[in-house]
Amino acid sequence: MTTDLEPPRVPPLTAAERARMRNHLLERTRPETRHHARRWIAPVVSVGAVAAVVAGTLAVTHKSPDGAGVAGTSAPLVSPGAKVGVDLGAVPQADVAKLVAECQFPGEAGPAQLVWSRHVRGISKDSTTLVALALDTKGSSARPTGTPTGRTPGKGRTPGKGGGPSSAQLGYRFCMTRIPASAKLGAIGAVGRVDDRAWRTEPTAQRALVALGSTDGDFTNDLHTLQAWRLYRAHPDVAIVEARYILNGKPGPWTRGVVQDGFAYTEVQASGKFTVGQRLTMEVRAFDDQDKQIPIR
Repeated sequence: MTTDLEPPRVPPLTAAERARMRNHLLERTRPETRHHARRWIAPVVSVGAVAAVVAGTLAVTHKSPDGAGVAGTSAPLVSPGAKVGVDLGAVPQADVAKLVAECQFPGEAGPAQLVWSRHVRGISKDSTTLVALALDTKGSSARPTGTPTGRTPGKGRTPGKGGGPSSAQLGYRFCMTRIPASAKLGAIGAVGRVDDRAWRTEPTAQRALVALGSTDGDFTNDLHTLQAWRLYRAHPDVAIVEARYILNGKPGPWTRGVVQDGFAYTEVQASGKFTVGQRLTMEVRAFDDQDKQIPIR
């Protein structure tokens, strides 16, 4: 007896038979449709969350040199969403002299020259604000890089002598006045020197806003409104600025600021019951004229 038995010859399968067998096997190994859809909801969400974390490494929230939290990104991750704005247009001619006076420090030989100004909303519903950048033309040095064309500073001063600190000898300052002048508004006016290094720093495509002056703790005398505002030099790509406050870990609404003639202004307000010395953290973002978010660091 031999064990070398040859198996019977099997005729080859046709293409149709092979396809039918393959479909049959796939149907037997595939879960039911209703389970398939539910099972993949969680993994899909998880993958999306991981993608968001990875994307977040390209759009990290930074702290700017002046302490403002700002978001910088090279991708259009969000679009402008502010429902409220602060801009009220140009400073009324009748109020220009008042603003110039507010921009002058005691003891200066002459009035300050306005470099930029704007009329914006007030710290209360029945007030408005005049905000400006100005130059002490009686004691400033030669025009630094980045000074708007058409502005002619005055004669000059020896750094470190007279007027302001050695870090602010160019004579630039930020100033504001609230109208109507009322004790209910708390701080009625303010003026502060712009650091020379900040003034000389040019905005770039990677840092589209350069802070020139700010405050984060203005309030009404009844302590029911807390305010923060900031002035910037702006890159030509900046068409829109928006800001919101963070208070006790919770964000406020986005508020649209002002962008005009190479400068920008943002301002936020919180309502409640506050204490003297309490401050707002401000987050700022900027967009170009195509609503693409641009980096401000």
